[in-house]
Amino acid sequence: MNKSEGAFLVRVSEKIWGYALSYRQQNGFKHFLVDASGDCYSFLGVDPNRHPTLTDLIDFHKEEIITSSGGELLLEPCGQQKNPPDYSPLFE
Repeated sequence: MNKSEGAFLVRVSEKIWGYALSYRQQNGFKHFLVDASGDCYSFLGVDPNRHPTLTDLIDFHKEEIITSSGGELLLEPCGQQKNPPDYSPLFE
């Protein structure tokens, strides 16, 4: 809640084979499902671009918006403070 617009968090999805990305908007949060069921990663239903790794997907959307209507740019990852965090294998 205390992060600024553009902050994001990636976690394992409970709904699909993949991940969920929570994005901090000015007035709340937006959630996106990341499809990882094939040999690539993409935002389910909102982005036709496919990326070979989760890191590539995240890095792409640091420069390119996720949806044209929302204008979401991934600016600041947030998560655990320990080093390395327990989710670091997701980005290898």
